[in-house]
Amino acid sequence: MHKVIIGMATMKGRERNVIEARKSLLNNTVIPNSIITYDNSIMPIDLTDNGKFYGLSCINEPVYYFSCDDDLIYPPDYIERTIQAIDKHGCIVSYHGRVLKGIGLNYYKGHRAYACLHTVPKDFELDVCGTGVTAFRTDYFNPVGLHEAKDQKMSDLVFSFEAAKHGKKIMHLAHNGGWIKYQDIPIEKTIYGMEHKKCERQGQLADEIYRLKYID
Repeated sequence: MHKVIIGMATMKGRERNVIEARKSLLNNTVIPNSIITYDNSIMPIDLTDNGKFYGLSCINEPVYYFSCDDDLIYPPDYIERTIQAIDKHGCIVSYHGRVLKGIGLNYYKGHRAYACLHTVPKDFELDVCGTGVTAFRTDYFNPVGLHEAKDQKMSDLVFSFEAAKHGKKIMHLAHNGGWIKYQDIPIEKTIYGMEHKKCERQGQLADEIYRLKYID
């Protein structure tokens, strides 16, 4: 089996959270070969949440790459179950994301959203994945350099736009609510809390994804 590499970004104030997130991943039935954590508080460049893709620049062989968030607790069968789904569908997989409903809509309010914390009863294709719970094989899709994207604090859209440009499919996977757990970080300290009221650029990227997949 290919190696399992996990990419995660963190920042000042999340020290306890990143320890708990990493601990949950290391307690999986399939133990990752490496967890590459980009700590924006000590690195020379603040990559924000795009730092979870820094690990792609550190590998030179095909791997299962998991992009993870420092505010989640992952269940013990997360890696094993996700690898099985990648092999079944042969594409990018995620447990969170959006199905875009059209052009010119508010990114956060205008599209159909599915949360990793809630029950989703079946598999289906996504337009935008939630990169805190996304995984793929790098011999299918390998967006090296994505961590250097100019658009920041919107890694879901940055990643999904790159996937759409290359015609790569994203599948949302069925799961039960409570399987993935959220750590108690106040909403105002999350990217959603900081960005959802000023989402013009997010809307532009969502429109580009929609055009690539359904119009062009």
